[in-house]
Amino acid sequence: MSASMSFHPEPSTWVHVHDYGTVHPPILALDGDGYHLTISVFESRSPADHKAFAESFAQTVTGYLAAVDRWAAAQTADTATTQDA
Repeated sequence: MSASMSFHPEPSTWVHVHDYGTVHPPILALDGDGYHLTISVFESRSPADHKAFAESFAQTVTGYLAAVDRWAAAQTADTATTQDA
């Protein structure tokens, strides 16, 4: 399966986990006004596949957060420099 999409969260976007305990694998969900996105591995895949995906996802999101932090700091610095001039 392959998919390509663009997702632009807004301040009202709600990120949460549907946790089914030991009965079903969890689902990561992003909800907002007029949209709903879920992320999970098919239940038919092995628990090792689920764990590998979740670990890779977490590492990538951590990298995304670091990149956003660097970008935001640069934007703040640019704004301060522009206001001082």
